[in-house]
Amino acid sequence: MTDLSALLLTVTTAHPRRGTARVTVTGDLDMTTRPRLDAKLDEIVAELPERLELDLLGVGFCGVTGVAALGRLRAKCADAGIDLVLKPSRIVRRALDLAAVGPLFQVVNDEPELAAR
Repeated sequence: MTDLSALLLTVTTAHPRRGTARVTVTGDLDMTTRPRLDAKLDEIVAELPERLELDLLGVGFCGVTGVAALGRLRAKCADAGIDLVLKPSRIVRRALDLAAVGPLFQVVNDEPELAAR
C-alpha cells in the first residue's frame, strides 16, 4: 500500500552550520500529511540543535491541522531551548494570521537573513 503522505509532502533536512538544522518542507500541510511532518520534526528536535530553521516556501496548502502542527513544534522547541525560525510561504503566513498565531513565531522573509544567523 502506498503512503499517500509521501506523495503529498516532502521533508528534507540539512545542517548548514554547527548547531543549526534546516528543514525544507514542500507540499501540503493537512490531516493526511501531519503524521509524516510530526515524525520528521520530532527526529530533528530530538537532536537538540541550537537553532531550527523551517523553510515552508514550498508549502501550497496549510489547513488548520498544519497550523496545529506548527504550534506543537513551537511548544516542543521552546521546551527544549531550541530557537525556531520560520520562512513561510504566503499561504502558510496567511493560515497563521487567520488563526491569530502568526505573532507567536519568529519569521524571516529572505534567504540572506537565514544564512546570516
